[in-house]
Amino acid sequence: MAAKNGKIDVAREYIEKYIQLGIKHNRGYSKKYIATVLSEDRPDLFKNIEDARTFVRAATNTKGFRDRSKAGEDLARRFALIESPYSELKDSEPLIIPQQYKNTLVLSDQHSRFYDRRANMVAIDYGVKNGCDSVIINGDFMDFYRESKFDKSAMTVEAFLSEQDWGVEMLRLLQDCFGKVFLKLGNHDARREAYQQRLALKYGEYVNLSSYEEYLDFEGSTVVFVPDYTYIKYGKLYIIHGHEYSGGGIHVAYNRLNKTMVNTLSGHSHITQGFPKTNLAGEVFGSWTTGCLCDLHPRYNPLNNWNLGFARVERDSTGDFEVLNKRIYNGKIMST
Repeated sequence: MAAKNGKIDVAREYIEKYIQLGIKHNRGYSKKYIATVLSEDRPDLFKNIEDARTFVRAATNTKGFRDRSKAGEDLARRFALIESPYSELKDSEPLIIPQQYKNTLVLSDQHSRFYDRRANMVAIDYGVKNGCDSVIINGDFMDFYRESKFDKSAMTVEAFLSEQDWGVEMLRLLQDCFGKVFLKLGNHDARREAYQQRLALKYGEYVNLSSYEEYLDFEGSTVVFVPDYTYIKYGKLYIIHGHEYSGGGIHVAYNRLNKTMVNTLSGHSHITQGFPKTNLAGEVFGSWTTGCLCDLHPRYNPLNNWNLGFARVERDSTGDFEVLNKRIYNGKIMST
């Protein structure tokens, strides 16, 4: 009996410790977690986790609130013993482009081996001639065609066996031309990670497959990786790929502005648009979408209203900026 009471006393001591930690840090510790710690810290008392869990349950046996006037205090203690929630998408800080980069070329939707060769050359040549000091790849640099949800062609799958080499070489070219490269993940880039997650669910060893950075040989490069659903802040301009918000419609730039409610530059929809707006205070803000740099007539969507394009963004020391949104037609640059 004395040994049993001793076990309960030790369990209560640990429980109180984690209640106080939970209240202090606004998080929860499950009874299983506390039992695991108990079994590891006091093997002299508890023979295994289940033994410790029995006494944790006994020490936390509650039957409603004894004093409802103190329900708030009791709730905090009770919630401290309920495991914290799990979030699939962790809150992340934006990637802030350093102030030193004031003249940036923005490319999006190249889709690796589906890229339009002439359009990419035109856009990069424009950036070099206009003195761009950096480049932002705003999503869908790669395609990972084999993981597409659409019907696939065996011949196209074979052509995409060299996709990795394409990505490595294109990144080297962009670094040679502009020095700094910021590469943001888009929904097509994320196909690879989604495939790895599906494998990991079936075969645990696949959880440690190479990262996107390793896949494209970032080591020793000037490439900065921007994860999926992390937005870029360029002065007073916010840059997203575009898949972060569902829907697009015909008036893509307008619809994105109504969702973000800040100055926004995005890709994803493969169309060049701009929608400036003035608020009641007389402040001008807007949304711009860039055209793509890939094949305009893919097998999965041969008839569409896409266009080739890119953008150049300039800013000053205050964060004020100008978006020069360019359309490419017949190998020539057209201002919008």
